[in-house]
Amino acid sequence: MQLNLSIIFATNRYHGRISEDESEFPPSPSRLFQALIAGSHCGAYNLVHTDKRDRALRWLESLSPPEIEIPTVIDAGIGITNYIPNNDDKYPLTHVAGSGHVRTAKSFLAKAFPETKPILIYRWHFESSAEAHENAAVLCQMAKLITHLGQHQDTVYASGEVTETSEPLDQTKLKRPIESADGNWSSPTTGSLQAYQERYQAWLNGESKDNITVPARAVDYQSPGTIRFDAPMALYELWENEEDRLRFDARDLREPAGMVRRAMINWLKARPAFAHYKDLASQLISGHESATHNDAQFNGAHFACVPIPSLHGSGVAHGRILRVLVVGYGCESEVARELFDSVTGGINGAELFDKKKGKVVGFLKKAPLNDSVLSLYTGKAYRVWRTVTPLILTGMMRRGRGAEVLILRALKQAGVDENSIASVAAFTGPIVPKTFRPLEYLIDKNSYLSQTGRFHAEVIFTHPAKGLLVVGRGRHCGFGLMMPCAEKAPEFLE
Repeated sequence: MQLNLSIIFATNRYHGRISEDESEFPPSPSRLFQALIAGSHCGAYNLVHTDKRDRALRWLESLSPPEIEIPTVIDAGIGITNYIPNNDDKYPLTHVAGSGHVRTAKSFLAKAFPETKPILIYRWHFESSAEAHENAAVLCQMAKLITHLGQHQDTVYASGEVTETSEPLDQTKLKRPIESADGNWSSPTTGSLQAYQERYQAWLNGESKDNITVPARAVDYQSPGTIRFDAPMALYELWENEEDRLRFDARDLREPAGMVRRAMINWLKARPAFAHYKDLASQLISGHESATHNDAQFNGAHFACVPIPSLHGSGVAHGRILRVLVVGYGCESEVARELFDSVTGGINGAELFDKKKGKVVGFLKKAPLNDSVLSLYTGKAYRVWRTVTPLILTGMMRRGRGAEVLILRALKQAGVDENSIASVAAFTGPIVPKTFRPLEYLIDKNSYLSQTGRFHAEVIFTHPAKGLLVVGRGRHCGFGLMMPCAEKAPEFLE
């Protein structure tokens, strides 16, 4: 069965956002859940049938995240800023001499709906039972109490109905949920209702509601045809000391990558209790062939230490590396994933040793996967992807086998389905603003990485793609790192 909650925006605009310059569309299920709570907890509705209301909301938070059917949307108000009186009581009226108030900047960024009757539909699937039908019926009635979804100007009309499970006729408008630690959306989970109620009570008491954490599922939403590049990941910031970041030149990939890999190896060596991982760690962390030469056990894939070049929010590089991402390639088995989780958790705070200087130069600090810089590489679903660091070919070019052919081969070797690739292009210069020419990257002339050509590349997929994409020779130390790039007329931005 299916519980459908439908939303119509009265002004054909939606202003909810994750940050001042980034919209959140569609509105996350947690937003809708909060709107249900707000509508059903005010006035007389907070005095009658509270047991049925809370039972229905607890049932909803126990369900898996909903599918969302979205109307056509376009971006509106990009780059437009208005300055309005600041109502924050931290600023007295005399804060600026000669003025009656302090003005604050407000972006006009919004999502606009060009359709005549745009409807946003959340579809929760559930097993049929008398109790489930009763809870769903209560939620359908509660939906009528919703008045806003997003910011204060986002007035809505909401309704609910229970139907048989079905698919929408237009599959391009359907967004399916995938629970992911770095998901950009949130959905309620067990305990969400109680936490929101405690937050409200804290606010009534004049306390900070931010002291109460609301549990939620992290979710990604994507179209049914979205291509995904999935692997376990752990992100670390590089720190020189407690106050200063450790910085590397963006052309020097192997140095920070090597320091992090050394930290993993040293962490395991210092813990005899992990001796049973010895052979597996040799393969996955050091990249050595299996001692038993069992290709079914080890196919060459091992953990990657990928330095992440810093980018401004607009996708322009600024020439420094402040983070390294550990990617769990080769974690197909349960024991391999256990090794990944143990090591990536263990090296938080680990020292970074510089072999050239012969001393410790900093330490690692674990960072969330929704980090603003990493999100520029993994947080959007687009068809067009471009290299930030050069892709090193996995073979020699010859007549009839140019760079594009070898880039396509590197993509397939990285596990990308050839049928999902619409086109490939190679470039001898940078194609992401302020990155570097391939030949400027620091590679020892005697290294195996110097034996084949290196290019920047643009790959266009048949459908929007999302995840972390690193391809080519040297991908385990950060070469061939790609990022999604908006097209001229982008589709729904995931």
